[in-house]
Amino acid sequence: MQPLESQVLAQLESLKKDSNTRSLFLQKHHGTTLIIQDSALLNLASNDYLGLSSDKDFNQRFLDSTLFKEHCYFSSSSSRLLSGNFEIYTLLESHLKTLFGKESLLFNSGYHANIGAISALSALNVLFVADKSIHASHIDGLKGFKTPNFKRFSHNDMESLKKILEQNVECYDSIIILSEGLFSMEGDFTPLLDLIALKKSYPNVYLYIDEAHSIGSFGKNGLGLCANLGVLKDIDFLILTFGKALSSMGACVLCNTIFKDYFINTARALIYSTALPPINIARTLFVFLELSKLEEKREVLATLCNSFKTSLQENLDLEILGDYNIISLVLGQNAKAIHFSKSLAKEGYFAPAIKTPSVPKNKALLRFSLTANLESKPLENLVKILQKITYATP
Repeated sequence: MQPLESQVLAQLESLKKDSNTRSLFLQKHHGTTLIIQDSALLNLASNDYLGLSSDKDFNQRFLDSTLFKEHCYFSSSSSRLLSGNFEIYTLLESHLKTLFGKESLLFNSGYHANIGAISALSALNVLFVADKSIHASHIDGLKGFKTPNFKRFSHNDMESLKKILEQNVECYDSIIILSEGLFSMEGDFTPLLDLIALKKSYPNVYLYIDEAHSIGSFGKNGLGLCANLGVLKDIDFLILTFGKALSSMGACVLCNTIFKDYFINTARALIYSTALPPINIARTLFVFLELSKLEEKREVLATLCNSFKTSLQENLDLEILGDYNIISLVLGQNAKAIHFSKSLAKEGYFAPAIKTPSVPKNKALLRFSLTANLESKPLENLVKILQKITYATP
């Protein structure tokens, strides 16, 4: 028999051989700069897409607001189903219903929302059909309750999806298509109108769209892809997370009343979690109330992203992905991605290598998360540095 420690060491050694180990490093944050081991690096790994987390004026307005003063509790001290259902939770859910025309249910994070909602739906006679690039939290939700029925379709491939639907639509009471508004690794948008057209071809197909990376930073008033295309009525489950462009914490599931009641009674991630501190919920509501005023930041972000991607395409002979605030440089092997990342760190840029299981094997990449408070000059210099690294790498 092998001791537990020996089994763990063998797993770690296997990861090391594949250049796939992970470590935690102490970080100090100063705006767009990270201090790691006494090195000052430009942070290209943040999801703070509008730069609100470090916006002193914006944050001061929140601290001066009635929302902050009236809901300044640093712990809910209970789940919402016990004594933790503070008034501010209902205020935020009501405001989200006004914005999106759907019932809203808050969760502690996007991970909690996905594992909570998907695992609850897995208890039903449902087939899930998931994009192969769907977030890990969706997969964990699928695996978290009994043995769910799910199939995968090729990333953003509507023919692949259509074939699965045709083969299975008569076999299940319902089919739920899982996709993201803006994918977290490829950085591309889902072909949402095509998804909706497929959904409408069948009476028992539902759409589940996660807008973690597009809420706040994209679309009219920052309300994301679905709202921007005017198709909210066609989305059955819409996930919004608050810890990225919204510079807060938590997430919500937007759905109809029947599904909200069902999740309240069956979503274990909700039932058995202490609710987020009311101060975090107040912060989220404050940001949603301010979103329509942040159009200039979204315009700056869009211009920055377009310019950076264009420059990469013109100067590098590598696969470059991304439609908006996430631009990825596909490098293939883990070791190569690590080499690029370390080389950039020496030049003052923080862009960690993204490896399996975050991306498929042999698809390791550098993922550049751009934010509205970055300046164009360092990004122009970054392209030149990437050119040099590329030419020097066998």
